[in-house]
Amino acid sequence: MNLREQLRNILPDILPGDPEEAIKGTELIRLVRLRLGDDYSDATLRYHFSILSYDSTSPIAKVDQGQGYYQRLKRVNVGQSSGRLLFGGSEIDEDQMQMRFQRLLAIYGRMCSLRSQYPFQLNGRQGDVLEIKGHWDIPDLVTAEWDLDTNAEDSTRFDAAMLDLRRHLGGPETSLTGVQLKLGLTLENYAAEFFQALSATRWTLQSELIIAEPLNDEALVDALRNLGHQFGVGITSLGINVAQLDDLPSSREIHAMSVDQFEKVQEKLRSQRITMAAPRNRIDWQGVSSLRKKYDSVADMIRWLSECLSRGQPEWR
Repeated sequence: MNLREQLRNILPDILPGDPEEAIKGTELIRLVRLRLGDDYSDATLRYHFSILSYDSTSPIAKVDQGQGYYQRLKRVNVGQSSGRLLFGGSEIDEDQMQMRFQRLLAIYGRMCSLRSQYPFQLNGRQGDVLEIKGHWDIPDLVTAEWDLDTNAEDSTRFDAAMLDLRRHLGGPETSLTGVQLKLGLTLENYAAEFFQALSATRWTLQSELIIAEPLNDEALVDALRNLGHQFGVGITSLGINVAQLDDLPSSREIHAMSVDQFEKVQEKLRSQRITMAAPRNRIDWQGVSSLRKKYDSVADMIRWLSECLSRGQPEWR
C-alpha cells in the first residue's frame, strides 16, 4: 500500500473534526510516525498532506489562512446539486430545511438595511413555495441602492439631482445586485452552486454569493476565490453554522427585532469576504422584461422600483 492510501486510512483516527482544534503540521507528522514509523521524511509527509488537502475525497483539510489540519467531514446533501446543505445529520426534514433558509434570508435582509441597501425577496415571495435548491434564472433576492438626500429631515428621500444626472447620462437610477444564498458549500458541489448563482444574477448590475457556514477549508476557499475573480462575483461567508441558525428565533421574529436585539444575532457572525463583486456596465432590461412574464415576483419587483421612483423615496419590502 502506498503512502497516500496509508494516510487515507489512518488520518480519520488522528485529525480533529473541528477546524478550531486543527493540528499543526509538525504535530501531525509526529502522530503519523507513531502509526507508520520513520520510513518517510518530514518533507515527504508534508507534501502528501498538502496534496491530499486539495482532494475532495480525502479525509484531510487545511485551514484557510492558517497552518493546521483537520478532518474533512462528509456532508449530507438534499437532492442533487443543492447548496442548501443539511450539515450535521441525515434525518432532517423539509420543514427544518425551510426554517434554516428563512432565517438566513431574514439575517441577510436585516444586514442590508443597516447598509442602506433595500432588499426585495424573489424566491418564495408572498407565500410562494420557497425553492430550496434555488433558481437558475432569478436570485433569491435583489438589493437596490439609491442616491439618498442626506439633508432630508422629514424622511429618507432620493437625491433628485443625482437621479436626474443618471437619467441624462443613460445610467441606471438604482444599483441592482442579485444575491444567491447558500447554507454551505463543499469541494464536491461548489462549482455547480457558483455557476447557478452566476446564471441567476447575470441580468443585474452585480452578482453576490452569500454562504452561511464558515469557509475553513483552504482548498475550497482557493477554488471559490479563483471563480469569483474570473467571473466578477462577490463571495462572502457569514460564518454561522446551521446549529447556530437552529437556535435563533424564527425568521418573522428576526425581521421584527429592534436594532439592539439584532446586534445579538450579529455577534454570532464571523463574516469572511472572499472576493469583491465587479459591476457590469448596465442592467439587462431585456432579460428583466422576459423574466417578468415568467415570474410574478419579478413583476412585483419592477412595480416596487417604479413606485419608489414615483414617490421619490425608497420603501422596505
